[in-house]
Amino acid sequence: MLTMLCKKSLVALLVFSLFLCLLMSACGRKEKGEASVSTSWGDWDVPSGSPDDDITRVSLSVDDTEESENPEVLAENESLVLLDVISVTPTSVAVFGQLTEEAMGAGVNSVRITGSAGMEVQESCADGYFVIPVDLPGASEASFFATAMRGAEQVGESLAFTAPYDPTAESRLDGKNVSVGRDSRLYFSKYLDDFLGTNLYTASQLSKIKSVVASTCNVYASRAGGSEVAIIYVFLPDITTMDPGILREEDVAGKQNLQTRYAQIVTAVSGTKAKVVDMQTVLQAELDSGKTIYDLYRRTDSHPTEYTSFLMYREVMKYLCALDPDVVPRTIDEYTVTEMAVKGGDYVTYRGLDPEVITETVKLLTPTFDYQRAVAKIKLYTDPNNKDYTLFTDINSNDAYTGGAERSTVTTGRTELPNLLIYRDENGIAASLMIADSCDQTLLARAGDFAVSLTDAAQYRDKEERKSVADCIVVFVSESSIPDAFDNCLL
Repeated sequence: MLTMLCKKSLVALLVFSLFLCLLMSACGRKEKGEASVSTSWGDWDVPSGSPDDDITRVSLSVDDTEESENPEVLAENESLVLLDVISVTPTSVAVFGQLTEEAMGAGVNSVRITGSAGMEVQESCADGYFVIPVDLPGASEASFFATAMRGAEQVGESLAFTAPYDPTAESRLDGKNVSVGRDSRLYFSKYLDDFLGTNLYTASQLSKIKSVVASTCNVYASRAGGSEVAIIYVFLPDITTMDPGILREEDVAGKQNLQTRYAQIVTAVSGTKAKVVDMQTVLQAELDSGKTIYDLYRRTDSHPTEYTSFLMYREVMKYLCALDPDVVPRTIDEYTVTEMAVKGGDYVTYRGLDPEVITETVKLLTPTFDYQRAVAKIKLYTDPNNKDYTLFTDINSNDAYTGGAERSTVTTGRTELPNLLIYRDENGIAASLMIADSCDQTLLARAGDFAVSLTDAAQYRDKEERKSVADCIVVFVSESSIPDAFDNCLL
């Protein structure tokens, strides 16, 4: 037994001695300037000079020198920065990135994506960033190259990247799915159905909607007891209705119906005693006079600009002035225009992109007058101090302030002015606050609540003048909100 233990000890000693020799040899090589390099491969370190020496680290770039040290960047070179590849559906992705300042200075204005089987797409960049939709060739990940372009000329090296196949990717179910149009422009996917006219009402449905609106107008006028009142509908078209060039050619190639649900509703409601403001006509006049589409709508956000909100206010005030001579509308000259670079809006965040990268410059209307205190205290934007000008749409999130989307009452104490009820979606929030500032008492319904209540009309009447109902009811309806506003008429 003792002999066996001695043999085992001798073997252990020999193994330990061999290990020391190898260690000293490695240290000697380092002292002589021979670098010992390891290549990371999963959890293993493969020493340089091993049989696996041909294995290189997986990279999204053409070579390892282009791989970014920034963990938030997939790959970059002197022209491009690839930030993310986002699965939109199982077999389609959105490639998200930006141009470098050097590339923009060199006149780079687009990015080309190439893949297998001759796949190629080239898109213009918007404000230095790009979001390019790419289809995978099959149900597996695929390799592509991104290249900075100056017109038809390639600038710099291409970046290689792999687009994932995600069988679980699916569209949002809340109606906030975002599509990528031409030249990296974003829009809500539901706008495409509006443009194509695939969601039209039937003649029977339109008749029911018209009947319900007409009945509401008649009952409201009857309860007014001879006082002049009005129900005003303000219809705002989708950005893609005003500028179809945002949509990709392959998406609109199948458009066969010239009719749209927006046109159907405007026509139906116009056939009642309700007053109708068709903002498509108003905005087209602005475009014809030299305004751009992004003077009227946000680039990275689904809401209209403050200028368009003022236009909606102006159109409503025309009717209010006819009802009450004491009403004095504000003019655009009473605002100063301030340009501000802000974070990307809700298109960006709903698409899962970075609002710090996809930004825009907005034109804010700063009043030269003071808003009534009851209006000024309402929170309109999320966090202006941090350049977040997305609409604040939370409901009852903080008792310290009232959000613009909440149901609230604005009272200015000027009893000679009219009392109103305003129903709106999010796109009508800013305009509704402007209107409330020009009136006495205004009930602002919760954004998205379109159920016109004649009980509320009686409650918010001008009691001093012994009126039976409020002087006016205003309803702001965006094209994409038409089902929310009118489908209840079909029940």
